[in-house]
Amino acid sequence: MLLDRKKINRISRWFAIALATIFALSGILLGVGSKVGGNIFAGCAQSTPSADSQSSVGDRESYFLTQLKQNPKDTDAMLQLANLYAGSNVKRYQDAITWFNKYLQIVPNSAEVRLRMGSIYMTDLNDPASAVKVLTDATKIDPGNADAYVQLGLAAKAALQNQVAIQAWNKYLQLQPNGSYAADIKNQINQLEHPASSNTGTTGTSTAPAASAPAAPAAPAP
Repeated sequence: MLLDRKKINRISRWFAIALATIFALSGILLGVGSKVGGNIFAGCAQSTPSADSQSSVGDRESYFLTQLKQNPKDTDAMLQLANLYAGSNVKRYQDAITWFNKYLQIVPNSAEVRLRMGSIYMTDLNDPASAVKVLTDATKIDPGNADAYVQLGLAAKAALQNQVAIQAWNKYLQLQPNGSYAADIKNQINQLEHPASSNTGTTGTSTAPAASAPAAPAAPAP
């Protein structure tokens, strides 16, 4: 059966939850861990009341902004601030995107951050076209990441960029021919390549309108 809207949303939401969980864990590590050079999930030098998970949103925001005022290239603080803004209790998603982009100006080859941005564009900002751009960059940086191609295909389909979706999903099938989503994705590719035949009954008469682009998935649970 075809990969319907609910299934597309479910797959996209799964990736959004997974990415949000990774970044939430990174936030905890950044608040209480020790600094590890070159790791985007590295922690602050030491835990402080103004930055830990028990502090108020305002206190944490002030703390990281102060860190950035002292060192405008503090990538740890940039990630923490972006994660804070992207939280379901804050929902300042455009501000999160702004700080993720600032991070990418210093660490341009981060596929993980682009995947997180793609999730925000899709699940929170309902902006699949922007998601396509950052996810395309993520696949160029990490061409062996099969999950990134699934996300790119979902975003491209939602943005009505069907050829981009087909190419992304075919790449996923090359990397994971027996992957969890392989059967559904093959059906979805067939639907995009042959929309007329996929929406006609046995008599050859159309029985349903062409499938529309999937709605933006619900925001992931915190």
